Amino acid sequence: MPIEDTDDNLAENLGVEAKATEAPKKEEVLSFRFVNRIITESGVKAEFEVMLSMFKKPPAPADFQRVGAGSGSHLLKLTTPRAESKQSVLRCAPSGSNALPFFAPSLNAPDIPYAKVVYRPLEIMGRAPKSVVDHIREPDEISEAVLGAFASVFGAECLDALQSALFGSGHLITSLPDAGEFPIIFLPRPGGGDIQATPVSPVEVFMGFKDISQAWHLKQEKDAPPVPRGRWIRQSISAKPQNISGMIGGGRKRFLAEMPKVMGGYDAALLRYAQGGKFPAWKDSSVGPAVLRYAERLEKTYTNSEILANTDKHADRLITGALDFITQVKDDTAELLGVDIGGRTLPNPSALIMRRRWGNDEDRAIKALTSHHFRDREQIALKKKDA
Repeated sequence: MPIEDTDDNLAENLGVEAKATEAPKKEEVLSFRFVNRIITESGVKAEFEVMLSMFKKPPAPADFQRVGAGSGSHLLKLTTPRAESKQSVLRCAPSGSNALPFFAPSLNAPDIPYAKVVYRPLEIMGRAPKSVVDHIREPDEISEAVLGAFASVFGAECLDALQSALFGSGHLITSLPDAGEFPIIFLPRPGGGDIQATPVSPVEVFMGFKDISQAWHLKQEKDAPPVPRGRWIRQSISAKPQNISGMIGGGRKRFLAEMPKVMGGYDAALLRYAQGGKFPAWKDSSVGPAVLRYAERLEKTYTNSEILANTDKHADRLITGALDFITQVKDDTAELLGVDIGGRTLPNPSALIMRRRWGNDEDRAIKALTSHHFRDREQIALKKKDA
């Protein structure tokens, strides 16, 4: 006779049916995280019965009301453990989104077991794991059956109390603890005056950041891709993190982020040139005075061959320095940026030297650098360089 392919038989065939030979431990049933107790849709009520069996006294509606009222998207106890339970939860929807904010409970320690009942992800075969709280806030096609199973085990009054608290306004915060741990920012009002603001991070950021940051603490394996590193500090925010929220364990992690260093003038000029900008300016402070000394020699009439040779040397030093700078720019662009500028038109030494601030000496500098003498020396140097 063939075996009927029911959900229960499928679960058994896959090896995921809950163990019936031994009673599960409390931590295997009541949890904020996955416990690997995969159940079928028809087994949801039985799973709630197992949860109920973990309590010496059945939870009352007031217990679940406290869980719902103490749930929110922002928990002040993450900033200071001295925040009172009824003054520690905010509910803020994300701006620009229709999605509901992530909720976490912030309760006194005796209420944590009740919170684990409704916050534990139910691992129903063929379904995305969702807790009772998830089924209340974002119902799907099986939520009615799940909530009906919860009501049949814990009582309809308990379900009503939880739903009313989750959809209510929660505990409105009217005061902050006198501990001085909250940052205070004063923002200008549009109509004048200031408004006092106290920034608080969403609990989802705290929990998500811990998950993301785990990659920075991985061990570097031989021949494996390098793992990311950073400057991290572990900081304890409470000796008993469960008093902040049972969903949060361990300490806070902080990291240091530094802005990239600003490029120096020369490096920035190289980058602009590599991207199609102007050739970098030659900012050697000795060039300007050297050009003016050269101009002074041209303004005088010399016939002595030795003096004329020294005038040639003045021009040659300027031209050689400019050609060396042009070569340096080509090499640095290739080495630092990986860009070959060999095919681009490069400035002549006279044009490169002229690109600087001259003030009242501009006319003298132009006259010297466009003189027949300088142009002749420039052509000789360029031919020698290309030879």
